[in-house]
Amino acid sequence: MKIRQQLRQQHRQQHWLSAGAVTLILLSSAVHSDFSSELRSELAWSDAPAALSKAELQLHNEWQYRTADASFNVQPRLRADFADTLYAEQPISRADNYPAGSLHSSGPLAQWDNVRFDIAEAYADHTVYGVSLRSGKQQVVWGQADGLRVLDIINPQDLREFNLPDAEDSRIATWMFNAHIPLPNEQSLQWLIIPDLTFSELAEPGTAFAITSPELAPQPVDGAAVNRLPSRRPEGRDWEHGLRWSAFLTGWDISASYFNFYHDTPVIYRTLNTGGSNVQVDVEAVYRRSHLLGLSASTAISSVVLRLEAGHTSRAFFLRDDLQSNGISESPELATVTALDYQAPADVLVSYQFYQSRILAYQPHIIRREISTRHTLLLKKNLLNDTLELSLFALFNRDYNDGQLRSKVSYQLNDRWSLWSGADYFFGDHAGPFGQFSSSSRFLIGWQNTF
Repeated sequence: MKIRQQLRQQHRQQHWLSAGAVTLILLSSAVHSDFSSELRSELAWSDAPAALSKAELQLHNEWQYRTADASFNVQPRLRADFADTLYAEQPISRADNYPAGSLHSSGPLAQWDNVRFDIAEAYADHTVYGVSLRSGKQQVVWGQADGLRVLDIINPQDLREFNLPDAEDSRIATWMFNAHIPLPNEQSLQWLIIPDLTFSELAEPGTAFAITSPELAPQPVDGAAVNRLPSRRPEGRDWEHGLRWSAFLTGWDISASYFNFYHDTPVIYRTLNTGGSNVQVDVEAVYRRSHLLGLSASTAISSVVLRLEAGHTSRAFFLRDDLQSNGISESPELATVTALDYQAPADVLVSYQFYQSRILAYQPHIIRREISTRHTLLLKKNLLNDTLELSLFALFNRDYNDGQLRSKVSYQLNDRWSLWSGADYFFGDHAGPFGQFSSSSRFLIGWQNTF
């Protein structure tokens, strides 16, 4: 424990040096660049027990600098949670999701109490022989599904509020090399090289959105103590990389993709150990590599847009209800999304999605169903010259008859100020991936000022 604390102290000192360097760069270059800021705050109250579950204040800055041949973008971000529920000073349960001791880490540059300072994104754009290059810390979006991840797995996620933040806010930008190569006849290639093995950040145990569903989190074994072993991260230069081809053919936007990646959440192996005087279960979290083959297509038919998406994962890992094979079954997985977006009269958007995931080598002791099915419905209505937006998102998970409802009302006061209010409601079986949060439903209000 003392060694771990010393390492953390060294990492904090390195992060402070990085933060100071970034600040000096911003100050020295301010006269040659564009600088904007966004201050936002959001408060949330849970329904049971009634309590302030979130009081976040976020200052997001963006600095842009352009030359004749390139442009640079750096986005420092300061976040504070005054409800003290999101930012743990020493999150020892998942200290492995960010590369330790690295100055190029995607994690916080500095963290103390309930405050974090990090770089949301930092990249340079330039063009070489017609090829557009973006190098640095960035987000890359593959796929078009709303609230469902099939192809959109390039970046890990901040899951401390489960799936409630918008996708662009929940993605954790990572350091990568991103090249767009134009091809004839409205075609292009995108090539990704990702040396930054940052993984998803989960909610800390005991917080509102800590994972408890038996489908996603191992359950205790009666009469056995738990022995947590150190997590195993990838070693060496074991990078991720991907390739995506896109084209517009006969009215269809089509893409085919390949991604060689590590799963952003670790596989939890459990081994029964009866060698000592007491029976115990050794638990080890291990990050595993896989391959994704993806296809997506979309087309517009009058006022309706049809979207199709499919992803085949070569190695997916599923919890078992026993300890055979160390409590894990491995299988390929095929996930698909079929969606219809309808722009109705009176400026109303209606979007329906049908999602299915099939375990291709299913075994009886896997806790998850062989075929998992979900439905989503999104309704949006704009009023008052697009200054007022009403939205409702509903998700129903057929596996456990659980799901969520999310409503939001947003009002744009002027070019600088906006306000919003909403509610996030979870329902269904507590064993389900959404029903597990049925006691964490919440009401929220927020504001944003851009200057």
